[in-house]
Amino acid sequence: MNVANSNLNPSPKLIKYSINHGSGFIQRKFNSSIAFSKFFQYSKFSGNKSLVKRVPFLNCFKRFDHTKTDEGVTGFPYLPNRIEELTHEQTLEGENIVLNPVVSPCAPYFTDSYSSIIKLYCDSTDPNYSQPWQMRKQIKSIGSAFVIKDKLILTNAHCVSWQNRCLVKKHGSTMKYPARLIEIGHECDLAVLTVDDDSFWEGIEPLEFGDVPNLHDNVTVVGYPTGGDNLCITSGVVSRVDVTTYCHSNFRLLCVQIDAAINSGNSGGPAIKDGKVIGVAFQAYDEAQNIGYIIPTCIISQFLKQIELFKKYTGFVTIGITYQLLTNPYLKSYLSLNNLPQNVNPSGILVCQYDKSLNGIIQTNDVILQINGHDVADDGTVHFRGVERVHLAYSLTNKFCGDECELLILRDNNLKKIKIRLGKPNYLVPEHQWDIMPRYYIYGGLVFIPLSMEYLKDEFGKKFYERAPNALLKPLSDIFAKEKGEEVVVLSQILASDLTIGYDFKNIRLVSVNDVKVLNLKHLEQMLMEVTKDSKYVKFQFEQDILVVLETSKVPEFEHQILEQHAISSHKSRII
Repeated sequence: MNVANSNLNPSPKLIKYSINHGSGFIQRKFNSSIAFSKFFQYSKFSGNKSLVKRVPFLNCFKRFDHTKTDEGVTGFPYLPNRIEELTHEQTLEGENIVLNPVVSPCAPYFTDSYSSIIKLYCDSTDPNYSQPWQMRKQIKSIGSAFVIKDKLILTNAHCVSWQNRCLVKKHGSTMKYPARLIEIGHECDLAVLTVDDDSFWEGIEPLEFGDVPNLHDNVTVVGYPTGGDNLCITSGVVSRVDVTTYCHSNFRLLCVQIDAAINSGNSGGPAIKDGKVIGVAFQAYDEAQNIGYIIPTCIISQFLKQIELFKKYTGFVTIGITYQLLTNPYLKSYLSLNNLPQNVNPSGILVCQYDKSLNGIIQTNDVILQINGHDVADDGTVHFRGVERVHLAYSLTNKFCGDECELLILRDNNLKKIKIRLGKPNYLVPEHQWDIMPRYYIYGGLVFIPLSMEYLKDEFGKKFYERAPNALLKPLSDIFAKEKGEEVVVLSQILASDLTIGYDFKNIRLVSVNDVKVLNLKHLEQMLMEVTKDSKYVKFQFEQDILVVLETSKVPEFEHQILEQHAISSHKSRII
């Protein structure tokens, strides 16, 4: 038995209490203590088979089922705050009993929707970017997911990346069903699957989405983390809403930080508030406890909308610039921001580099004052809600590839409105290459690859920025490619043979072949095919003026031997 408002002494005119009837706790009001006593004298309650016994002094009641009783409050047993929706009225011995709704933050609203929480079983094989002609060992992983409308299952992209097979199991079921991947979005770390077997969908109610939560909102995270086979529920509060880097893709999007534990296996599970999904659990902070992150519904909505409108995931967009903050007052004065009209906010960001697609539209040293009507602050933030501010990337969350974006800029002391076409910039080093097999080209034992973030991680570990040579880190700061199709071609290693005696180089950037600048890996292949026919020697020039020279007539002879020794099936990848 549980009683509401247990911090108050009982009134002789009105007594309130709650009883566990199995379907929930019911709050009833009696307009006399006599009716209150009579009700308990003749009642047994079947919710959990516990008996309520009257203590013959001051109408004090206790439950004899190991539940707590609030001390120091006469006549009121312990009460959890569970609420059920009850609207009808009953009478007992002439006394009016009003059944009122009551709430509980500790008991989830979505108990009936547990069947919508799905457990994922994935077998996946990742490529080896350091040895691009081979794959890694197959691994098994477990993740979480949940059912949404249209017979779709939503989860994280990193749960199903490079998957060979994916099985799903409903809560409370022992049956595993093969799932089919429909679409995957790596920037936002989301993926949708479906199950073709109709029997899987029996008894499942799709979960609905809510709004982005506010600070200090209570959140419940549901999923299948390591440590057990059954559903696991953790709870916490929203501690921060901000634009954060998604570690799966190195892309910056809006994110919600919570203090609920998110562990391995929780990924893809829903975060729930008031019975609605307000996010998807996807990453945690390794260097601190109880800091987890969820993908908010505005990002989920944009991902699903792209699939609905374009029948595929088209990606999240950026302006395609690098910029400097204008927090220094002397820099702002130098750029004449203090002389703007009164209706223009004197704050913004300074353009440093830009994608080649913006040539003739944006210039270096332009000051961006507004993005689609949103004032940009000196610290690179825009208004979010209330007094909250977030990174300017948020202002593009609901935009699609090809959409126009209007910028208010200050150029040479003149205000201008310009329009740019949003898309995906042509980065010199791609931010991620998920679902793209690594490319390579081997010539005389020299292994050439295009520089990528995946290669740096495989070769030097997660802290590659501390361990990789400066020659490979510098292109990361160059950001944008200057020419269409430009890549950083790297000599990753030299496979030993008599042809390459004396050459002991690795992880250096290729500049030219026979004094012709190398644009990308495909261009390198074309040049080497021509060199083999026309020249006695082939000269490779690398950064720091390092030279490697091979005799072209000897290359085919040694190359066959090298490939056989290292069990490499081909001297180049299927796609260059």
